[in-house]
Amino acid sequence: MKLLRRMLLINWHYMVHELIEFAPVTFLTGKNAAGKSTILDALQLVILGDTSGHYFNKAANDNAKRTLRGYLRGEVAEEEGRTITLREGQFSSYVVLEFSEERGRNPVCFGVVFDCMPDATYEWRFFSLADTLPDFHFIRDGVPLDIKGLRTWGQQRKSRFEMYESNKRYQEVFLARMGNLRDKFFRLFRKAVPFQPIMDIAGFISEFVCDVNKDLDIADMRENIRHYRRMEEELRVVQARIQALEEMEKTFQGRAAAEQKIQLYEYLLDRAQLAQREQELASLQQRLQACEREAAEVEARLAERTEARERVQARRDDLLEERAKSDVYQRKQQLEQRKQLLETQFQQIRRDGERQDRFLTDHGGRWNAVVSDLTEASEWFSGTAPAALDGEDTPEGRLWKSAPLYRQAREALAAGLAAWPRPAGWAKHGLLDPPLAVADAAAVAEASAHLQEAARLLGEAHTVMRTTVRLWGEEAGDLERAIAELRRGVKQYDRKVIELRDTLRRGLAAQGLSAQVEIFADLLDVRDPAWQAAIEGYLHTQRFYLLVAPEAFTPALRLYDQVKREKHLFDVGLVDIAKVMQDGPERLAGSLAEEIVTDNPYARAYADFLLGRVMKVDHVDELRQHRTAITRDGMLYQNYVARQLNPRRWETLYIGKRAIQQQLEQKTRRLERVRAWLDAFRPRLTRVQEWAAQPVPAPSELAAVAEFAEAVAGLDEIRASYRQVLDDLGGLDLSRLLRIGEEIDRCETELRRIHQDIEGLRDRRGRVLAQRDRLAEEDIPAAERAVADQKHLVSTRYDPLFRADTGEPRFEQEWKRLGSAETIQANFGRQLNVERNRAQEAWTTLVQQREMYNRQFGAGFDIQRPDNAVYDQELAWLRDTQLTEYETHIREAKERAQVQFQEDFINKLRNNIETVQQQIDEINRALREVSFGGRERYQFKVSPNPQYEPFYRMIMDDLLLEGKSLFSQAFLDKHGDTIEELFRHIVDVDERDPAVQAELEKNLEKFTDYRTYLDFDLLVKDEEGRESRLSRVIAKKSGGETQTPFYIAVLASFAQVYRVNQPGFDNTLRLIAFDEAYNKMDHQRIRDSIQLVRDLNLQVILAAPTEKIADIVPCVDRTIVVQRIKSETRVAPFEPLALERTRS
Repeated sequence: MKLLRRMLLINWHYMVHELIEFAPVTFLTGKNAAGKSTILDALQLVILGDTSGHYFNKAANDNAKRTLRGYLRGEVAEEEGRTITLREGQFSSYVVLEFSEERGRNPVCFGVVFDCMPDATYEWRFFSLADTLPDFHFIRDGVPLDIKGLRTWGQQRKSRFEMYESNKRYQEVFLARMGNLRDKFFRLFRKAVPFQPIMDIAGFISEFVCDVNKDLDIADMRENIRHYRRMEEELRVVQARIQALEEMEKTFQGRAAAEQKIQLYEYLLDRAQLAQREQELASLQQRLQACEREAAEVEARLAERTEARERVQARRDDLLEERAKSDVYQRKQQLEQRKQLLETQFQQIRRDGERQDRFLTDHGGRWNAVVSDLTEASEWFSGTAPAALDGEDTPEGRLWKSAPLYRQAREALAAGLAAWPRPAGWAKHGLLDPPLAVADAAAVAEASAHLQEAARLLGEAHTVMRTTVRLWGEEAGDLERAIAELRRGVKQYDRKVIELRDTLRRGLAAQGLSAQVEIFADLLDVRDPAWQAAIEGYLHTQRFYLLVAPEAFTPALRLYDQVKREKHLFDVGLVDIAKVMQDGPERLAGSLAEEIVTDNPYARAYADFLLGRVMKVDHVDELRQHRTAITRDGMLYQNYVARQLNPRRWETLYIGKRAIQQQLEQKTRRLERVRAWLDAFRPRLTRVQEWAAQPVPAPSELAAVAEFAEAVAGLDEIRASYRQVLDDLGGLDLSRLLRIGEEIDRCETELRRIHQDIEGLRDRRGRVLAQRDRLAEEDIPAAERAVADQKHLVSTRYDPLFRADTGEPRFEQEWKRLGSAETIQANFGRQLNVERNRAQEAWTTLVQQREMYNRQFGAGFDIQRPDNAVYDQELAWLRDTQLTEYETHIREAKERAQVQFQEDFINKLRNNIETVQQQIDEINRALREVSFGGRERYQFKVSPNPQYEPFYRMIMDDLLLEGKSLFSQAFLDKHGDTIEELFRHIVDVDERDPAVQAELEKNLEKFTDYRTYLDFDLLVKDEEGRESRLSRVIAKKSGGETQTPFYIAVLASFAQVYRVNQPGFDNTLRLIAFDEAYNKMDHQRIRDSIQLVRDLNLQVILAAPTEKIADIVPCVDRTIVVQRIKSETRVAPFEPLALERTRS
């Protein structure tokens, strides 16, 4: 066997240069953080050939942050985001392990060298040396060899030294030199070091304890099974083709039967159509004869009525001549014409009177309504008018000043309406009624002037209110924007100030100068709020001056000069702060400047300049004690003049944090007031607009009043003439004229009746003649052609034999049965549609069947072919040839696949399962005599997996040992369903589908792995003989009780990996390492565990803190103490005195 003898560590974390010697059982101990895990991490680095570092310090913490770079550089601490390391610059590090067989034979070293660069990067190479560690420990002149130097040195050793270009190649060589170990050694070794309990005991045993190749190659078997399954599928395809062709044959026959019925029904319908048209022709000929008879009757009646009309016309003409020669008749005609003329003249005057009445009513009514509404307008401006300081011209001020306009308009309207005439009532006035009063044109003109004045006043009032409401709306929008900006901390300044500030900022930035342009007030705050009003009032517009850096003043001034007229930027100050600071402004004690707080040096200087000599006083009596002084309420004494500053100056604050809150409150109150005014006056504006829009009398309307008065003056003469005409008409003797007139009326009545008769007869004659001509010239010829056409259609469309043998006999039969062409058409028309639908459905189905057949089976037949010959030929060929051949081939292929399935799959799985059971039995024999703490014994348990037990029973069935075939009837009766399920998982899948392919890979991995069919566990038997499964009680065990089975499982796993019980194959590595070992075991369990290591002939390195020395030292071959002294870790053999010093 191969044992680890020594370890060399150079520049590894706290270790500078250490050589550690190992025995079969070696104990590493020391205080926490002394470096035990550091040594084991170095050991794993070389054993595993893995530079990722994921396994570092896992016994201490699963989330350990130790890294390979940290070990190489010696990272010890973090200070202010910087890593403190023991080694800087360029250096090399080594980790080397020396192995040999018993008695030191065949020594070999495996190691790794790192070249670390100043930029914290590093390179490495694994290497091997077929010799013991060299005495110089790879150090020359006090410096470890780098990779290049080691390669040069190794080349001198020739074949005994090898350096590897990849971790993978190194791992392969290491496994080979350590006894041809398998890859799972690396996983087991990495898992064992942290010495953590196993919760998945079954998974651990199956992976590490059992040493059986789990992979089965069943590719050939699967291909053979697929082959006969494909042939079966092809047979199913042939059968499906036969079934499809048979369905097509049936569909085609059904369509043929329907086509025969369609031909018969079409003949019956065409023949009935011929009979119907012959009947229609006979009917038309009868109607032509009737029309000729009716035409003769109408002509005779029309001649009779024409003669009667001539007699009545002669009598009427004689009466008219007699009346025309009468003198009374002529006088009557003259008087009636005079009467009609007088009535026409009166109607014109009355229409003008009605127009004047409407004029007076409309204007009077509209303006009376306005007068009534104007009474309410006086209440709009009741109460106190909005305050305006210093005569400020505000929108609400102008609106309230317009209030007298409404009163004046109301007075003008009252005067005009008082003189406005009432309507005379011409609409109901008659020619002979008493005369009506006529409106005085002068009075109407005077009243109209008052109305026009009222309209002018209301128009002026409307203009004022409209302008005010518009300005309020604009102000509300500005206030809303200002409030939003104030809530964001932005003070509100005059537009000129903001625009000049922004213009200077952009201009200075474009010139590469400082763009810090600030408003003086923005840079200030007031220490004592009591003096805020005095400061704001004294500074006044100086609060809004702009401050720029001294070097930027001249460019800023030029920019100001360029834009001042274009943008109308006047009265905004630009402070020459350089000049101000040259003056060295003084801040006197007690001055207003003491109340200014600012961290801007320019603002500080300018505030001292302006306020440094303005003294604060509490009372006006103290003002004269200073050249310039001010009280809190703004009484200013300056240049020997005292004056009270206008409170408007500090009505809105601009300085300090309080200014924003005050502006916000101020503008919020103003917004609420403006919104209230808008809500009140917007509907009022609509009403005033309606009042101002009322029309006043137009000049044309006033002129019409005067003209009507002149026209009415001649109405008396018209009345007198009208009465005279009526008297003359009453004096005429009209008796004879009345009798003549009555006789003339009777003649006219008779003539109208005769005329109606003649017109009716003429219309009737026209209709009869038109009908006769249409029948003779159109309908009958058309009917004759239709009969001829239908006869031709029947004779040419149908075969003579069909007509004679089938069609005509069936028609005669149906004619006798049904009695009319219409009934035949009704009955067989429905049946024809049914058969046509049936034939069409059959054809559609047939085409679909043919199309599906071509698409599904790759045929190239014409799907629109009217006959079914090619499909019938295909059906005959498939039935007679293909079906028989496939059945023979399938039977042969299935027999071959069955044999291979049994030999390559089932038998190999059975062999693997039996091998595992033998291996478990061997381990159990080794454990049978070992008890832990004298109380517990352990045995590994392997049993069928309940989830896959049907498969297990099939694989292990003794019928196979008795010579029964896997597909014998006896075996299929017992396991047929299980075999089919297995085939579904590993054979019967569509591998063209990526998702199905992925599922197949999972199934192959699962069902070809013998572990799928087994369940593994560890049985624990106490001193009273009671057994329990570790998998069921592991969560309930104490720490020591869970470590013991883990320890047994790991040792058994290593015994299998190292082939301990296989003579001739057991010259292998025997090394195991445990970090934080036995931390939860009592003394007896520790002793028994170490004894088991010896019994299994393994080498172990145990790392545990000093608290375990008393339990472990007596059981081991070598104890090594790890100590950290300041910034260096050292190792030394165990000495009791040294141990005491370490503990102290």
